[in-house]
Amino acid sequence: MLLSRLTMRGFTLLELMVVIAIISILASLSAPTFTRQISKAKLIEAQNLATQHQSLTEEFILLYGYFPSTSDFNLIKRTLPEDSIVKSITVDNQSDSTGNILLKLNSNTGITEDQYIQYTRDADRNWICTSDLDANILPVQCKSIAGEDE
Repeated sequence: MLLSRLTMRGFTLLELMVVIAIISILASLSAPTFTRQISKAKLIEAQNLATQHQSLTEEFILLYGYFPSTSDFNLIKRTLPEDSIVKSITVDNQSDSTGNILLKLNSNTGITEDQYIQYTRDADRNWICTSDLDANILPVQCKSIAGEDE
C-alpha cells in the first residue's frame, strides 16, 4: 500500500480546477489594464507625428508669417506609414498664425475609427491638445472632450 501511494503522483481534479479558477480571475482583472496600455502605446506614434507636424508648421510660420493653408500643409507634411495608427493629418481653422492640426485615427485596441487628436495653435504660440478619446488613454497634456456633448 505504501509503495502504490508513492508511485501515484499528480494533481487531483479539484486542485486543477482551483488553479484554473484563480488564473481566470486574475486574467479578467488585468485585461482592461492591458487594453488601456496597448491603446496608450499606439497613441505614442500619433503624438510623435503630431510633434513633427507642429515643428513643420512652426517652421512654415517663421518663413512665411502665416499658418499654412491646406495646400501648403500638403506640401510640407510627412507621408504616413501604411500600418500607422493615424489615418490622416489635416489643418483647418487657419487664421494668420493660428490654426489646428487634426489627426484622425484608424481603429485599434480601445480606439474607434475616425476618433481624433487635435492640436490648436493659439495667438500666444501655444499648442493646446484636445481629443474625443477617453481621458484614461490620452496623454497627460491632452484634454478629452468625450462625454461633453451628452
